[in-house]
Amino acid sequence: MTMPKQADTKPRLRPLKVWDLPTRLFHWVLVVLVAGAWYTGENGPIEWHARFGQAILALVVYRIIWGIIGSSTAQFWNFIRGPKAVLAYAKGLLTGKGSEPVGHNPLGACMIIALLVILATQASFGLMSNDDIFFEGPLFNLVGKEMSDTLTGLHVLLFNIILAAVCIHIVAALLYLLLKRENLIGAMITGVKWWPEPLPEVRLTPAWLAVPVLAVSAALVWAAATYL
Repeated sequence: MTMPKQADTKPRLRPLKVWDLPTRLFHWVLVVLVAGAWYTGENGPIEWHARFGQAILALVVYRIIWGIIGSSTAQFWNFIRGPKAVLAYAKGLLTGKGSEPVGHNPLGACMIIALLVILATQASFGLMSNDDIFFEGPLFNLVGKEMSDTLTGLHVLLFNIILAAVCIHIVAALLYLLLKRENLIGAMITGVKWWPEPLPEVRLTPAWLAVPVLAVSAALVWAAATYL
């Protein structure tokens, strides 16, 4: 007598488009710009370091706007949570009983907000910095030499904090891959996560809208650096 086969209890996974193209491009272009800012900050030329910094600031402004009008998974109010929710998610990670959101998880959201704030602050300080020899930032005259020297020191310190945050971000992504079998890096390349049925609804904003948003962001940074 043959025994009846047990039903497969594993949920069926299907591809779900989670990240829109503008969000993915923002992530990887920011990686390139931060690397370029680091290299030119260490090796020069300082003019290119300044250009990388202003480009980073424009990207941060763009991401803030996209966090308001962009796709549902990119909007801040859809993934920023309070301390209670962050602690509950962290506890779920430790016990293995937590559930994963479709987009950014609460811990990842904390890292995103922290990086945006630090990058905006660091790039803004760079606009007012100097190297005591050849370079003065475009907003140097707004603060004067003494304050510029202070901001220059903070500019260097913040970049070290950014590098530490980037390392934490990479380690966290690798741990998700090794321990939870969730490829966060791959999803940020393809935009797709494999999700159990029924698939949740993800509203994607048309990618073309990112072009005027980026243009406005770049214009705002250029105007601030030129006319303030």
